[in-house]
Amino acid sequence: MLYTEKTLDQVIPEGNIIVFAPHYDDFLFGIGGLALGWRKMGIQKNVTIRQLFTRSNYLAHSGAANFDPSTPRVQKATGIRLIEDLNCIDEILGRFQYTYELGGENECFTRDKKMSESGMEFPHGMYEDFDDTDRAILQRMIARVEAVAGREDTALVFPLAIREHIDHFIVREAGLAVARRGGNKAAFYFQEDKPYTGNADATEWQRITDWVASNPLEARVYPADAARVVELAFTHYVSQVDETYRQGVMDRGAALQAQYGADSTLDQLYRYNA
Repeated sequence: MLYTEKTLDQVIPEGNIIVFAPHYDDFLFGIGGLALGWRKMGIQKNVTIRQLFTRSNYLAHSGAANFDPSTPRVQKATGIRLIEDLNCIDEILGRFQYTYELGGENECFTRDKKMSESGMEFPHGMYEDFDDTDRAILQRMIARVEAVAGREDTALVFPLAIREHIDHFIVREAGLAVARRGGNKAAFYFQEDKPYTGNADATEWQRITDWVASNPLEARVYPADAARVVELAFTHYVSQVDETYRQGVMDRGAALQAQYGADSTLDQLYRYNA
């Protein structure tokens, strides 16, 4: 279904929103465009952002340092990325207008994950790539989701995990596991995660297409200012972004715009309908 600015409040109609964000930039690159639209239209939501993999040693293009799990490196990377994230979300939602929680999990590179062979620095991974540490993280993620799945008037938002960044995949699968169990009062949503949406190849898109088809998911497409998302990314996440991010965000927004014949760039999420 295609929404308009006037119906943005119905893309996620619940008043309370809990975003399960794998990394420090994943609120912006998830529903950031939707949240910007809400603020522009004067739509009020009670937003909680759960940053999950918060012990980070990753700074873009740092080479071997991204595999240094020492305390000084984690202190440096985590501190920089945390403040970048807070500053960006302040600009999107307004300072003190949201709740921000840290999950404390070790990010992929602190777990000795290797980069995928692609234009981006991330470790690919699905179930067949899990080790015991990953399996334990998944179980903790499921418990986090279960703890809030009984809340009424609440939306739980997870990444779609396009291109299967292993951290995104774990978070998505935790949300899906609880959604499939049923009996939940909260609603479950899976948001296209950028910039992966704009630079996934045909094989990766086919995996996502198959995943969507295998679940009772309803697509919801909505206007989102891709250029503004890019502007915020390059303003705030200076330790993270490069031109691949700009291309991924803009290309996907334009592709959806062309697909639906819209006047502006679009974004997409899926609601799980049990």
